[in-house]
Amino acid sequence: MKNEIIILILLLLCYCSSLSQKVGLVLSGGGAKGLAHIGVIKALEEHRIPIDYVVGTSMGAIIGGLYASGYTPDEMIKIVTSEEFLMWAEGKIPKEYDYFYIKEKEKDASWIDLKFSIDSGLVPYLPTNIIPPYSMDLAFLEIFAQPSAAASYNFDSLFVPFRCVASDIYNNEPVIFSKGDLGSAIRASMTFPFYFKPITVDGKLLFDGGVYNNFPVDIMIKDFNPNYLIGSKVAGNTAPPTEDNVLLQLENMITAKTNYEMPDSISILIEPQVYNYSLMDFSKAEEIIKIGYQETLNNMKKIKQLIPVREDTVFLNYRRKQFKKKFTPLIFKNVYITGLNYNQVRYLLKELYNGKDSFNYESFKREYYKILSGNYVSSIFPRAKLLENKYYSLFLNVSKEKPLKLSLGGLISSDNQNEGFVALEYNLLRKIGYSFYSNMYYGKFYSSLYLRARFENVFILPLIFQSALALSRYDFYKGSNFLFYNDYRPIYIITSERILNSQVLFPLTVSSKISFNLNFFDKEYNYFQNTNFNHSDTSDYTQFHGFSPFIIIEKNSLNDINFPVSGSNFTFKLAYLNGKEKFKAGSYSNKIEVKGSFKQWFMVNVEYCKYYNITKKVISGIYQNVVISNQPFFSNYYSTLLVSSSFTPVLHLNAFYTDKLRNPSFIGLGLKFIYRYNKYFNVRVENYLFSKFNEIVRTPLGIDEKTYKFSSPLTIHTLYLVYSLSAFNISMSFNYYPWHNRKTVFTQLNIGYMVFNKL
Repeated sequence: MKNEIIILILLLLCYCSSLSQKVGLVLSGGGAKGLAHIGVIKALEEHRIPIDYVVGTSMGAIIGGLYASGYTPDEMIKIVTSEEFLMWAEGKIPKEYDYFYIKEKEKDASWIDLKFSIDSGLVPYLPTNIIPPYSMDLAFLEIFAQPSAAASYNFDSLFVPFRCVASDIYNNEPVIFSKGDLGSAIRASMTFPFYFKPITVDGKLLFDGGVYNNFPVDIMIKDFNPNYLIGSKVAGNTAPPTEDNVLLQLENMITAKTNYEMPDSISILIEPQVYNYSLMDFSKAEEIIKIGYQETLNNMKKIKQLIPVREDTVFLNYRRKQFKKKFTPLIFKNVYITGLNYNQVRYLLKELYNGKDSFNYESFKREYYKILSGNYVSSIFPRAKLLENKYYSLFLNVSKEKPLKLSLGGLISSDNQNEGFVALEYNLLRKIGYSFYSNMYYGKFYSSLYLRARFENVFILPLIFQSALALSRYDFYKGSNFLFYNDYRPIYIITSERILNSQVLFPLTVSSKISFNLNFFDKEYNYFQNTNFNHSDTSDYTQFHGFSPFIIIEKNSLNDINFPVSGSNFTFKLAYLNGKEKFKAGSYSNKIEVKGSFKQWFMVNVEYCKYYNITKKVISGIYQNVVISNQPFFSNYYSTLLVSSSFTPVLHLNAFYTDKLRNPSFIGLGLKFIYRYNKYFNVRVENYLFSKFNEIVRTPLGIDEKTYKFSSPLTIHTLYLVYSLSAFNISMSFNYYPWHNRKTVFTQLNIGYMVFNKL
């Protein structure tokens, strides 16, 4: 005990000796380039240069706020080089919180979504930000709520006194934060217009502090008047705009010219050479930090000559430890919600509390992402304030999603699969969530009309009920890519479907669900059983109508509809089908007419695929599809296969009819290799093996029979060149089918998505 008292006295003496000389650190804005500030701070601490005050703008506010909150340079490096930080910067949701069963909407071919507000007429809504703020807003709550409370919401009482700057563009003036919620202040300071959504603080809509003051030396002098100044500058006045650089045009319009000069006699300016990095180069955090660190070391001799006082490392660590001891765990007792009406608030509170009196941060995090995964809320800005009973009050500023959405898109193809797409969706949040959706595809090969009504959080359980109607038509004749010559005439098959589906859905995990379904269906098939027909001939006609109850268990985390490079998908389907067949013979059929033949069978379909990172750029994938069925024969060979399942692992096969890849039971295996050149372009090589079990074969007499064994395997080989944009994919495929009797190589250029309405 005596030794501890002596150490404490020595530490206090060291602290008192430094009271006469104070050092202020000023951090400029600069986006990802501002990560160099961490390297600057790390070098200063290692050489015992004191940092008594911190003032920052934008990225400088984030780094300065972290340091003022008691984070060490190494802890800051760990944060900004983590995968989570990159997700914050890019607006991505962590996979473990990607609520598939809610977020999963109809897979469609949309390229662009237009949202409308209908409160005061049909007003189109233009997005105000490029980067979704969900993950970043939540991270600011997690990182800054505890130090903010520990300082009693006074920035002078943080580990290091702190200021940051935001911009009030309505009153054309900077806003200086010295108290209040630390996370809100920093979030306002770094809100670069059009990149991030602005927030409202004390009734003012605030943007990035760099709009009016990107290097707040004047604020440092005015508020703290230190003896010495160190400036870390990673930004300069914006270069003149050019015709083709939209970002540069925006920067010139919204960023005022900044004076980066500092008082010569008491200051030193550190300028890390990071000008080759862009505002959003957060993936290069490590190298940017190293540049800031090295540049500070290069200036260390001048810094030590200017600033004679040294920080006692032991006392610095002691102060930091003592400040962090004041942190109170994030446990929330009261919730206050703005932006919603009474019933909508009840909906959210039911999600948050889930029958409990209080909840911790992790519980809130799960519900936060769950709410944002739905159709009803566009953003939630959370704040926390510590109460006297050691609980936090949680304040949620909620922005409702625009209720009406119009989607436009389609597919442009080198084959005859061109199609247009339009969809309309209306969402309404009350005690439960209501969603109404419709779409239409129109093209030579595929046309469809789809209607769906969805009801979320029905009763107490997280239960979803929906009902849908799909009317679809597939014309394999007009959609064929064969030339219409005698030697290459396409097979004539037209399929029409009318399906009414009712579904009850329960979540199993965050990324999986189970659904209980009932389909009522009416399917019609018009077809010739050979290609030797004239246009005056009549086709065979098969109708099959009935009902099908089935169960689907699905887990999906794939990152793209057509060309995923990460994630996995598992689908298990168990179905019972019961219906009546009607057959009418055409010009070339010897079959008699069938008016009412009842059919019933069971079917199990298991599909699985997963992607693995071999290296940073090389990805492998596996694919499996197994179908087992006791489907009976229909009136003829073609009608039997048309009702059966098909193996279509590559896009081209979806619009390409062949008997060889259809059967009631089969197994398909695939192996994929992907070279990801960058986040936009990848090259894919996919190889598949397919074999039928109990193969349906056509005898010379036209009678169908089963072989009761596995058929000889067929192979499918595809090379894709894929360029992925935010709106759509551009793909070029080279498909090799060695078993095809007329043509073995098929090429296809697609712009857009190939998607079908499935029930």
